[in-house]
Amino acid sequence: MKLWVGETEIKGNRWKGKELGSICGFGGEGRGRTEGEPTGGEVEVLVVKGGAEQREVSWGEDGFWEGEEGWGGVAGKVATMWHTSGSHVKIVLVPTKTWNIRSSLHSLIAILVTTVLVAAVYLTLDGGLQLLYQDYCHITTTLETSAAAAAGENPKLPSSSRCNLFSGKWVFDNQSYPLYKEKQCTYMSDQLACEKFGRKDLSYQNWRWQPHQCDLPRFNATALLERLRNKRLVFVGDSLNRGQWVSMVCLVDSAISPKLKSMQTKFNGSLHIFKATEYNATVEFYWAPLLVESNSDDPVNHRLPDRIVRVQAIEKHARHWTDADFLVFNSYLWWRRDQMNVLWGSSESSDAIYKDVEMFRVYEMALQTWSDWLEVHVNRTKTKLFFVSMSPTHQSAKEWGGESGENCYKETKPITEEGYWGNGSDPKMLRLVENALDGLKVRGLDVQMLNITQLSEYRKEGHPSIYRKQWEPLTEEQASNPSTFADCIHWCLPGVPDQWQRWKWNKKKTHVPALVFFFFMFIVFSNLHSQRRILQIQESPDRVYHRQDSVTFVKPNLFTQQNHAPEVLDRFSTCNSTREYSGQTILWTDRTPEYGHRRESLERCDVFSGKWVFDNASYPLYKESECPYMSDQLACHKHGRPDLGYQYWRWQPHNCNLKRWNVTEMWEKLRGKRLMFVGDSLNRGQWISMVCLLQSVIPSDKRSMSPNAELTIFKAEEYNATVEFLWAPLLVESNSDDPVNHRTSDRIIRPDSVLKHASIWENADILIFNSYLWWRQGPVKLLWSAEANGVCEEVDGLGAMELAMGAWADWASKVNPLKKQVFFVTMSREWKQESEGNCYSEKSPIDLEGYWGSGSDLPTMSMVETVLSKLSSKVSVINITQLSEYRKDGHPSIYRKFWEPLKPEQLSKPTSYSDCIHWCLPGVPDVWNELLFQFL
Repeated sequence: MKLWVGETEIKGNRWKGKELGSICGFGGEGRGRTEGEPTGGEVEVLVVKGGAEQREVSWGEDGFWEGEEGWGGVAGKVATMWHTSGSHVKIVLVPTKTWNIRSSLHSLIAILVTTVLVAAVYLTLDGGLQLLYQDYCHITTTLETSAAAAAGENPKLPSSSRCNLFSGKWVFDNQSYPLYKEKQCTYMSDQLACEKFGRKDLSYQNWRWQPHQCDLPRFNATALLERLRNKRLVFVGDSLNRGQWVSMVCLVDSAISPKLKSMQTKFNGSLHIFKATEYNATVEFYWAPLLVESNSDDPVNHRLPDRIVRVQAIEKHARHWTDADFLVFNSYLWWRRDQMNVLWGSSESSDAIYKDVEMFRVYEMALQTWSDWLEVHVNRTKTKLFFVSMSPTHQSAKEWGGESGENCYKETKPITEEGYWGNGSDPKMLRLVENALDGLKVRGLDVQMLNITQLSEYRKEGHPSIYRKQWEPLTEEQASNPSTFADCIHWCLPGVPDQWQRWKWNKKKTHVPALVFFFFMFIVFSNLHSQRRILQIQESPDRVYHRQDSVTFVKPNLFTQQNHAPEVLDRFSTCNSTREYSGQTILWTDRTPEYGHRRESLERCDVFSGKWVFDNASYPLYKESECPYMSDQLACHKHGRPDLGYQYWRWQPHNCNLKRWNVTEMWEKLRGKRLMFVGDSLNRGQWISMVCLLQSVIPSDKRSMSPNAELTIFKAEEYNATVEFLWAPLLVESNSDDPVNHRTSDRIIRPDSVLKHASIWENADILIFNSYLWWRQGPVKLLWSAEANGVCEEVDGLGAMELAMGAWADWASKVNPLKKQVFFVTMSREWKQESEGNCYSEKSPIDLEGYWGSGSDLPTMSMVETVLSKLSSKVSVINITQLSEYRKDGHPSIYRKFWEPLKPEQLSKPTSYSDCIHWCLPGVPDVWNELLFQFL
C-alpha cells in the first residue's frame, strides 16, 4: 500500500506528523491518498502527537492505521470502523464510492458516524484543566488501565485519570524542590521573599504535594511557555492570587533570557504584565480583590475602615480581562466581615443608595454579577476559566494543638493530621462558590474549581510570618511580641503556591459514558431522516424550492445570488396581480457556534414581574422641556396635558431592585460604539427616550443630531458614540420603508429579505429591534424575491409576520454575540376604543396584577416567543409587554401634535382620535431603557 500527502509520495509505511505542523496537540493535519487494498481512494489524515514528543503514525500493509500513545482520525472518501487492541486505537478503512452528500444518505450516515466518534473521543480529553505542559490528546490511559484490570493487576493510575489530585499528603523532597531559587527570580515580591528577610529554616521550600493515587508530572518551564505561545494568562483577584501570579512568573523566568522578557505596570498599578517576547506570551495580574467594583480597588491604598461594594458593577475591571485565553480568579479574604456596605448606583450620584447587608448575601450577589459577565462575554471556544478556592490562614496555633495565643510564627513543619481543617476557611463561602460554578455549568459555561484549600490547610509553616518586608514601621509592642505582626495569610516563595500551579491545567474530563454516547447516536439517527430534506436545501447552490408534504421552504436573504436583483420596494410599488398564499415558508438555521446563552433577566428574580410605584422624588429622570430632541408626538405636557402624574411612576420588580440609572456609566458602556434602535414608531419613541436620558451631560457643542431620515443619528463626540434609529417597521423590505410617507393602501413586503435594512444595521455594536403594530392592520401582500412577474400572494398579518421574523432570524442566527449585542423588545399594547372609552382622561395605572388587555395578541406573542427561543444565545429579550399593560395613563391621548387637521366630529368626541398607542415622555419608555441599561 502506498501513501501520498498532497502530491508527495511517503516512502515506507511511517510518516512523521511534524512535517505538517501541529493542530491542537493532535500533530499534523494533511490530505493524502492511499493506493492498494483495502482502502483505495483519498483520505484526510490527522497525525498523532502524544506527550511532549512527536509520535509516529504507522500504516500497516493490512490497511490498519495505528497510533502510538495518542490518537488520530481519518475522514474523506472513506467510511470508518473503530476498534481497540491492547493500548492502541485502530481504524479500519473501508473502501467506498465517491462521496456525494446529495446522492447518498448512507454516505452521510458514514461520515456522521466518523465525526461523532471522533467528537466522542475528543470530549473525553477536553482540556478544561489540562496541564499546559501535558499532552492534550492522550487516550491510551483508560485502555491500558482497563487491560491491566482485566488481567487481574492493580494498575497505578496516572495523573490524567480519575485520581483526585487534591487529596494526598506533603512529602519532603529536597532533591527536586524548590523548582527555582528565590534569589534567581528577577521579579520576586518582597512580601513573599522570606529567605531575603531573614528566615533561616528553608525546609518550607522542599515539600512536594503527592496525591494518594497518582503522580503529578515534573514541571517543565519550556513546555509551559510553548503552551502559552501567543496567549494571555491572567490572574484576577487579591494579594493571594497576586502571590500565585508571582509564583508562575518565577517558574518560567529562568527559561527566558533577560533580553527576551519584560515587566510592565498599567492603570495605576492595577495591571501587571510579564511578557515573554520570544513566545509572544503574557502572564498578567489584575487587582480586583472583591471581583466587583469597590472602594478598595486601588492596588496600593486599599486599607479603608468602611468597605463599600458596588455589587452589580464589574465592567471597570472586566474590560481588562475580556480577551484573555486563561482566566484564574479568586476572592475570599476581603469578604471576611459580618456585613458589607453595598452601593447601588454611582458614588458620584446624588441618588446613590447605600445599605449594610450580611456578608454572605453580598458575596453571593457579587458572584452572580461575575457569573453574568462571564456568561455573556466569554468566548467559550477560546478562554479557559478557573476559580481558586479559599487560601487558608493559620492565625490560631490552638487549632492544630499548639499553644494558645500563638499562630504560624516559629512553625517549621506541616500538619500531618489528614483532613485537618482550621477556622480560617469558611465552608459556607466555599459552597456559595460551588453553587455559582454549578449555575454557570447549567448555562453552558465550564469554570473549573482549583481546590487548593485542603492541601494548603496542612502548611502552617509556609507563611512569611515575620520574614517579609513590612510596609509600616513596627510599634514597640509588636517588636517585643513577633506573633502580633506575623503574616499567617500569604505564602513564602518558593513554596505552597508553586504546587497550586502544577495541576492548574492537569485535570481531564472523564470518559463519556457509553450509555450517553449511544443515546446521543440514537438521537442523531432518529433525526437524520426527518432532517434530510432540510440538509438538501442547505446544500443547494441556488434557490430551489423543495416540497415536503405541501410545504415549500425558501432560503432567505439570498437574492444577491440570483441572476437578477429584484426591484426595490417603495411607496409607489404595486402588484401586477394577486393570488392566494402558496404556503411557502422561510427556512433558517443557526450554522454558527454557540458562545453562550443570554437571558431574559440578569438577576435571579424576574425583573419583568412587578408593580408600578409612585416615586416623585426620583422621577422623572429628565424634564420634557430640557430635552432639545423631544418629539412633538410624545411631548404631552407641551401639548396641554395638565396632569403630570404619568411621569412619576417607577417600575419595581417583586424580588429585586433595578439598577439605578446612571448617565455617565451608560456613556462609558457606549464609548466607541454604535447603539441602534430598529423598528417602528414605538421603537423610535424608545430611541428618543434614550437620547433624552443621555444628552444632558454632553455639552451642546459636542453633540449633534442628523436630519430626520431612514437613519437618524445622535452623536456624542466626547465618547465617540452614536445613538441611532433606523426606520424598518416590518424588519423586512416593504413599501412602507419611507420614514415619513409610509401610509399605503396595500402593504407589500419581501418576506424573504432583510438585506436592504441589514446593510445599514449590521455594523452597529448594540441593536434593539421591535416589530408588532404594523402587522395588525389587515392582510399583507407578499412579493417574493424570486418572483419576476410582479405577482403577489396575500396572507393575514400574523402569517406575514411569521415569515418576516424567519428572515430576520436567519440574519440574527449568524451574529457573533461576543462582538454584537442584539435585543428584541416585545409588543407594546394598543388601547382600542371600547364602549366605555379608551385611554383618554386616564390618570393612574391599572393596579390589578396580571391584567391583560385585548390590545396584546397572544397568538402573535406565542409565535415571536418560538422564534426568539431558538435564538437564545444570540438575542436577549426585553419583555416590556406586561409592565406596559398596566399603564393606561401613559399614552399621549389627545395631548400631542397631530399631522392632519382634526375634523369637527373628532373634536366633539376626543376618544375618537386619542393616541392610545404611543407613550408620553418622560414616561414608560424610560423604564424600557432602564431595563436595557440593566442588561448592558
